[in-house]
Parts: sequence; C-alpha cells; structure tokens
Amino acid sequence: MKKIILLSLMVLLGSGVAQAEYIIKFSHVVSWQTPKGRAAQYFADEVNKRLKGKVKVEVFPNSQLYNDNKVMEAMRLSRGKTGLMAAPSLSKFVKFSRQLQAFDLPFLFHDLSEVHTLADSPIAAAMTAPLERKGIKALGFWDNGMKVFSIKGDRPLRKVPDDFKGKKFRIQSSNVHAAMIEALGGTPQKLPFKEVYTALAQGVVDGQENAWSNIFSKKFHEVQDYITVSNHSYLGYLVVVSADFWNGLPAEIRTELEAILKEATAKNREFAAEADQGDRKKVETAGFAKVVDLTDEERAQWRAATAGVEDRFRDQIGADLLKQIHTLLGH
Repeated sequence: MKKIILLSLMVLLGSGVAQAEYIIKFSHVVSWQTPKGRAAQYFADEVNKRLKGKVKVEVFPNSQLYNDNKVMEAMRLSRGKTGLMAAPSLSKFVKFSRQLQAFDLPFLFHDLSEVHTLADSPIAAAMTAPLERKGIKALGFWDNGMKVFSIKGDRPLRKVPDDFKGKKFRIQSSNVHAAMIEALGGTPQKLPFKEVYTALAQGVVDGQENAWSNIFSKKFHEVQDYITVSNHSYLGYLVVVSADFWNGLPAEIRTELEAILKEATAKNREFAAEADQGDRKKVETAGFAKVVDLTDEERAQWRAATAGVEDRFRDQIGADLLKQIHTLLGH
C-alpha cells in the first residue's frame, strides 16, 4: 500500500513539474542544414541548457509539424504553457502587414548588409507591429541569403525578356514576386516549398528562385541546367511566436529568451554568409547545373525591367515608408 501511495505521489509530483515547464515547439519548412535550420537548433540547444527546468524547445524541420501557412493559424489559436514558434518567409506575413512587401522588392538591397541595416532599424519594428493584433509576436529577422534563378532548358537566364518568355517559375506566395516574374517576361507559379523539387523534376515549372542553401540542401540543382547569379532580391524570415504565450511568460524568462534569440540571430547571419559561398561551391562542384554570373550590363537590364514593380506596390507598402527605407539605405 505504501508503495502505491509513494508511486502515486511521484506521479503527481512529476506531473506538477511537467505542467510548470514551458514548452516551445519551433516549426520550420527547410532542412536542419540550412542557415535557418542551424539557427533554430542553436536557439533550442542554448535554451535547453541555460533554462533547463523552465523552458524546453523542440525543433521540427522539413514541415514535420506544420507548413508555413498552417503554422501561423495554429500559432494564433495556441493557448496555455505550450507555445508555437516559427520562422516563415517574410512574404507569408503580407496579409497581416502589407508594409513587409518592401522586403520582396527586386533590387531594393545591394547586399545583405543593407538588409541588416533595415532589419535592425526602428522602421522594421514598426513594419511588424500590426502582427500582434493578429496573435503573432515578431521577435527578429533571419537571413537565408540573396536569391538566384535556376532554369531547365537549352540556355541560361541572361537576356530579358527573351530568356524568360514561355517559361514557368515557381515563386513563394508573394504578389510582388509574381509581378517581378511577369516584368522579366516569365509566368509565375505559386507552390509550397516542399513541392518544388518534384515540380522541377516533372516539368510542372521550368525554373525557380532561391538562396544557395535551399538549392543545395533540397537538390534543386540536380534537376536544373543553369543557375544565374542574379542576387535580385532577399530571401529572409521573420521569427515569430504565439503572442498570448509570449506575453504570458514571466518577465525574467522573456528577457533570457530574447537574449538567446539575439545570439541565434547573429549565428544565423554567420551561417547564411557561409552558405552563400560554401553552398554555391558545392553546387558548382556537383556539376549538374552550370553557374552563370551576370555582367554589369545584363544586371542593369534586369533592374530596368523590374523598376516598375516598386511603383506598382507603392500605395500598398506606403510611399512615406519607401521613402524612409531609401533614405536609410542611402539610395
């Protein structure tokens, strides 16, 4: 009888400990080898080590838990001591804040340092503020890298619109991206990330745009003939969490999590910089797709062809906001 009582007491105590522990389920759609995947794991490892017994982070890569569309709906509905965290691409948040479409504009950023100038500014914080009214708390911006184009065909993408005509390109769910593809002469096709390889392999689409880490980790280069180093726009993510969960955390735990996330963001930028060079080299070494660099003249033609995209979305993003961004970036 004593053993039964002792066992019951142990179960109750164990249950109490479990109930007192905050759980964060970090869901993302890419490989753990990518800059986002590695940064998410770094965040989890550091939280689990430094906040042991208080907060536990579990990472679910490759859409194992949710895709980027479903995770945000689940996030808005989550309650209690288990919170959802994710880092969907910035284009996924346009329905909550049209201002974030600025990050999708072609040739807005010369390089990642300019992206960081905006992402770390009060302007970016104001752009993400509307999300909280929808139950989503923005915590920071993470890099993947500048995007390049790939294509299956008899020639690379160099001349616009000639090389884009009659070709279908997979894009993220972004109207800005769709307008850019149309401006270049191609046909946009919105598809979930997990369907991209199959769509390329089966010829559902002819090409796609992505950062080097995604191209290599998902083997897109194995079913494409050419990759054009266009660096035409930014592929980044917004780290978000259930607002009710986050606001319900004790202040001291929130402060510790924010500090660790800041470290993870710095790591993410390191990982993205490594991938930009390292994964490109791996793709070139693999020998499936030929990598082609645009000349200055060709890049100027691409920039001129897509210049109207910003004008088209000026009212949605906000003319004053775009002016602030251009002033901040110095161009």
